[in-house]
Amino acid sequence: LAEELYQEIWMRVIEARARYEVQAKFTTWLYAIAHNRLVDHWRKRGLALVSLDQEDSGQADPPAGADYEPHRMLEAKQSLARFARALEALPPAQREAFLLHEEAGMNVAEIAHATGTNAEAAKSRLRYALSKLREAVGDD
Repeated sequence: LAEELYQEIWMRVIEARARYEVQAKFTTWLYAIAHNRLVDHWRKRGLALVSLDQEDSGQADPPAGADYEPHRMLEAKQSLARFARALEALPPAQREAFLLHEEAGMNVAEIAHATGTNAEAAKSRLRYALSKLREAVGDD
């Protein structure tokens, strides 16, 4: 499925190459095409959200070292769990803006272009997302 979607996205990029205008980074334009294709794909299947639950990730705890402090590890794990729950609870537009900023390294203008909105809306979504996430992990 991933390979099929990958091929479809690249075909759309090739077909749309004549309409590409340098207004942002190429990766921003590419992300917009990929994002729209994936949204269409999941909508057809009646799915919209992906769970961020880490319980079944299969990741083991790191081995205990000389500076192993169980209470600190527990606090970090709890903080990460609060963050994951808060990220999942964000409205989709805010979560998207946050992930584009943090994971893709996009600035506000690039987020706006990739999501098809204006810079003020993108900035507002990012600001609200950051505020809610900080509050959830207690980093006021």
